[in-house]
Order: sequence, then structure tokens, then C-alpha cells
Amino acid sequence: MKHGGFPFNQACRFAVIALVLLGHSLSSPAFPFFKKKKKSVPTVKKDAYERALSDNKTYSAKGPFISLYKTDGKLLIELPPASLGRDMLIGATVSSVSSPQFAELGMKSGSLVHVRFVQKDSSIVMQAINSEMADPLPCGDARQTEVTNYGNLDFFSFPIKARNKATGGVLFDASSFFLKENRYFPVIAKVAGPYRVDADLKPDWSRITALKSFPTNACVKMERNYITNMSGNSGKVAVANHPVSIGVTFTLALLPDKPMTPRLSDTRIGMFLTPKSIVNEGLLERVSFVNRWRIEPKDTAAYFAGKPTEPVKPIVYYVENTFSELWKSAIKAGILRWNKAFERIGFKDVIQVKDFPTDDPSFDPDNFLYSCVRYLPVAVENAMGPSWVDPRTGEIVTVTVLVYNDVINTINNWRFVQTAQLDTAARTTSMPDSIVSSTLEYIIAHEIGHTLGFMHNMAASAAIPTDSLRSASFTQKYGTTPSIMDYARFNYVAQPSDKGVALTPPFLGVYDYYALEWAYRVFPNSKGYKDDVKPLNRLIEAHAGDPMYRYGLQQSGFRYDPSAIEEDLGDDPIKSSDYGLKNLSYILSHFDKWIPDGDDGTRKAELYRQMVSQSYGYVRNVYANVSGIRLYQTTETSGLPRYRVVPKAQQRAAALWMLNEARRFGKRGVAEIENRLPQLSNHPYKTLANGV
Repeated sequence: MKHGGFPFNQACRFAVIALVLLGHSLSSPAFPFFKKKKKSVPTVKKDAYERALSDNKTYSAKGPFISLYKTDGKLLIELPPASLGRDMLIGATVSSVSSPQFAELGMKSGSLVHVRFVQKDSSIVMQAINSEMADPLPCGDARQTEVTNYGNLDFFSFPIKARNKATGGVLFDASSFFLKENRYFPVIAKVAGPYRVDADLKPDWSRITALKSFPTNACVKMERNYITNMSGNSGKVAVANHPVSIGVTFTLALLPDKPMTPRLSDTRIGMFLTPKSIVNEGLLERVSFVNRWRIEPKDTAAYFAGKPTEPVKPIVYYVENTFSELWKSAIKAGILRWNKAFERIGFKDVIQVKDFPTDDPSFDPDNFLYSCVRYLPVAVENAMGPSWVDPRTGEIVTVTVLVYNDVINTINNWRFVQTAQLDTAARTTSMPDSIVSSTLEYIIAHEIGHTLGFMHNMAASAAIPTDSLRSASFTQKYGTTPSIMDYARFNYVAQPSDKGVALTPPFLGVYDYYALEWAYRVFPNSKGYKDDVKPLNRLIEAHAGDPMYRYGLQQSGFRYDPSAIEEDLGDDPIKSSDYGLKNLSYILSHFDKWIPDGDDGTRKAELYRQMVSQSYGYVRNVYANVSGIRLYQTTETSGLPRYRVVPKAQQRAAALWMLNEARRFGKRGVAEIENRLPQLSNHPYKTLANGV
């Protein structure tokens, strides 16, 4: 049967074939007009914040106070809204140095600066805050005068790169401040001793080495590289094109939200000061606040009832684990000495000592919260105690005690030239552990005094009658000085025949107890620093006229006050120097017996030079009396003089002593010893045996 020209069964076969082909075409790429479409993946567009930090080489340190990012050779800072406008300190510290003559390890580069970060238009501005006014002036015209005359300084501006949408934080590039040299934080001083220094920072050779962020502070550690030149006063180049690498740690730290109640200074107490202006009876007056810790009683009622009370916040010193056990023990004892003075004013356990914790991974000595005692393995014969201070109030907020390796040389030299006439244990090139420990303890106690706010008191030792230094009963009670903040050192006055005489400074001197009471006693019903003035003045007046409580300014350059100089003992410089020179002659007469030449004689030669230096010191102590003026820290109402000229008879006696000593001085040395010791026979400076 036909249907439309095709047989029916043939048409069916065509239909089946067509369906098969059609089914195949739906999945085969041979028929593009039937291709299945792929689902498109939407492109996520990064915002400016993500783009700024998208580099896979970005290194970061994030925290609630501040976040730091190192990316593409730049330093980016992110400040959350809570940190904008907050009072902070910024400072730079030398953390390593390739050539010590260009920078001193552990020291601040420039001054600490009180800053705030504020937003102005499209930039973050770092403001140097003018905190000279201790109290805001009253509102109205006076307040406007303060704003006009004591404004803040916008000293760095950073364009905003992006914002963190999640937190509201502001991200900006701070490379222009941290990675370049600026006059606020000069890493290399322009003057090094008698030399002028020119240093050219090489940015391409410098790098960020670490970023750290803590809850209330953060630091940027970097290595800066310079090409330096050193020239003398004549302009002659001493060092040319010398490469110097210096590690620098910049620290940013929040200041306390609630400022401490400050304490007005008094010229009769020697403390580090923060200068201020206050309003007194309607007039602006220049004053100073003393630098001190915020020590407040935890139990106020018990404190004022005379019961020993713990402070709200103790002072904790963390001691680095790299010290030997001998040194560590002495350091801890020196720190804790000052608790005796706090106990006298009603506080207990104010000062605490801990080792660097090895079981706390969060501990970091770079954290501003920790006050640390650090070991510096460099050839510096010193120790020191710098501190960071809130410029609004003088509150000490953190400290670092630096103990340099070669302080041991100082101990060995001091104890030999000043005490070997009496102390048989000191008749050696290297002191025994007992002397090292006791002397290091004294050195650390002195540095801790600095970290508590106390300056040197160079007048202290002049309060003691010279012959009292030969008395066993007197020296056992008072030591060599009324204050360990003096440079009194050891008893070079005591003679070989003086039995039972103490040779060391006291545990703490009477002035030390007195000064700490003045600085840290808390008074009842006090609502501010002005309320403390009267009771503090009564404390000073109770000791007025007593030389044991006298404070004498440290002098720099020329020493015009003979009663306030370093390394002296006693109230009679002529008698003290005669005793000292007599002891040096005694030590020198036994020098070969006590001190063998050794393999190369260098240590013996060093001790000999120390005796020469000590001799010159005795001469200097007498010389200061010629045309000398004694200065006194007094008030206008006390009726006491501000100064007294050294009496004519005393000046004359000093001048005659100098003339007589000029004839004797060159004969005090031993030529036979000098000629065989290295660096003495051909030393450019004439020593004892060769005259002056």
C-alpha cells in the first residue's frame, strides 16, 4: 500500500534514524548549534583594603591596639577607631650596632614624643601633643588663649589607603616616617666625642626585621645601614666611607586613660623632672613634676591606719635568663633593696623580681608592659636604667635596666685600687665571687634608684667627716655615703691599720630613705598635687640644715662646687686625698707581690693605669676648691644662702697642696714596673714615674 509516494515501513525507518541522530546531536560537539552552555562564575571585585594587603609576601602583626603590615617594601599601619585620637608615646631604641662608636646599644635615639593619630580630610596626621599646661585653663577667653598658644604640632601626614569595612579601621602607609631618617629620632648622633659625624642612610640597604603587636603597644624592628664619615675639629677626616649597620626598634605605646596625680618638684630633692606650666592664683607659673611610679595603696584605710599595705600595681622587674647565676642573684638582691625604703612608708612588696618566663609563649621583652633587666654582651664598662615617662604627669610607665658585659672590669678595678690596702680578698686581678656579687648588687641598686626617678646626688659623700671614714662603728652604720645615688664608691680613706672599717657604700643611705618617702608617701584627704605641697615641705624642713639630707646637683664640664663632685669621699678634700695617695703608695709597694705579671702583663698594666687615674682624681678633688663655689638647693623663704664661696683660707690651702703635690707626683710611680709592662713604657701619656 502506498502513502504519499513512500512506503509506510520505509517512512518508519527514516523516522527512527532521525530520532537517533537527533538524540546524538544533543550531546555531541559535532553539532555546535545544539551545544550545552556552561554556568558562568561571577568575578569578585576586591575593595581597596583587600587590594592593599593581597600581596602574598605580606607579613603582619595584628592586635586590638594597632595592626602592622610589611608588604612590597612598605610599612602599612591599621588603626581601629578606638585608637584614633588616643594619647601615645613613640620612641626609638638602638637594639644592635656594628660599630659602637656611632651608636650606643640600648639607648634612645632622640627623645620620646607624645603623639596622637587623628584624621584630617583624607589623611591620618601624627600630632606631637603639647602637654605643657598641667591643668586646662578655665573656659572662655583663657581657654582660647591656651589653644592658640599651646597648640599641637602636625608633624607627619599619611594619606589613607583604605578602610577595613568589617572593623572601621583606617589603613595608611607610614613608610615615610619609619623607613627614612628624620630629625626627631636621629639614629646616629652628629657628634661622637671629639668628632663630627656625617651619616648617609641607604634605604635600599635597610629592611624591616620584625613586627610585633601587643594589647596596648606595638613595635617595628628594623636594620638601617649607613655610610659614615668622621672628622675632627680641624676638618681632617678620621674615618671615611665607613659602612655602619644599626638595629632600631620603634615602639608605639598607649598612655594610661586616667592620668596619675602628679607631684610638684622641689629643688631640695634630686629627681628626674617633667617641665610644666600651671595656673597659680590666676597667673601662669613654670614648675616641674617629678618622675615616679604610680604607687597607690590597695587598702587605703589600712594604709592610713599604719598597717603595711600592698600597692594596687607593684613594680615588676623581669631578669633576662642569659645572666650567670652569680650575676642573676646579685641583680635580684640589688633590685629588692628598695623595698626596705617602701616598707618605711607603709608599703609592702612594691618591688618584685621575676625571671624571663620560659613556660609562657606570650612573654616578649619587647612588650612595653614588661620592665626588663637586659644583658648586653659588649665591651662597655657600665650599667644604666633609662625609663619611659608619661609627659602629662611624670608617671614612669616602663623601664629597662641595661647591664653591659664589661661592668665586671669596673668591679675588678674599683675594688683593687680603692680597697686592696685593707681587703686581702681584693689583692687580685679578678675579684672572687663574694666581691663580684656584693659590688654588682650595689651597682644594680644604684641603677634601680634611677628607674624609681632619682637623680645622682653628688653632694652626699661630702656630708661625712673624713676621719669618720676610718671609724668602724660609724662606717658599719653609714657606709661611705648618705646616698647610693652618689658616686662615692669604696672606702679609699681607710688605712691599713684601721680594723673593722666598712669599705662599701650602705645598703641604702639615710638620704635614700628620705627621698623615697618624699616621692612616694601618700597623704590622707589629698585631692590633687597642690594638696601635697604642705606635708611634703614639712618633711623637708624637718631635715633642713642637716648635711646628711642635702642634695647636690651633678655638674657637667667644669666642676665649680667642690662638695658635689664624682668619686670623692669626706668633707675635707685635702685630708681625704692625702689618705688616698698614701694608700696607693702602700698598694704600689706590694704590687709585684700581689699581682704577678701574667702571660703578657696586660691586666697588670691596666691596674697600674687605674692607680694613675685614681691619683689624678685625688688631685682633681683638691683643685676644685680653688675659686670654688658651694651651691645649696634652698627656698626663698628659708633664709639660707643659694651659694657660698669657698673660704679664702681653704682655697689657699688647696693651692699650696697642689704646688707641693706637683713636686711629689712624678716620684710616686715605680719606673722598674712601668718599663716592663706593655703599653706603659711607650704610652703617649706620661705616667707616675715620668712625672706630669
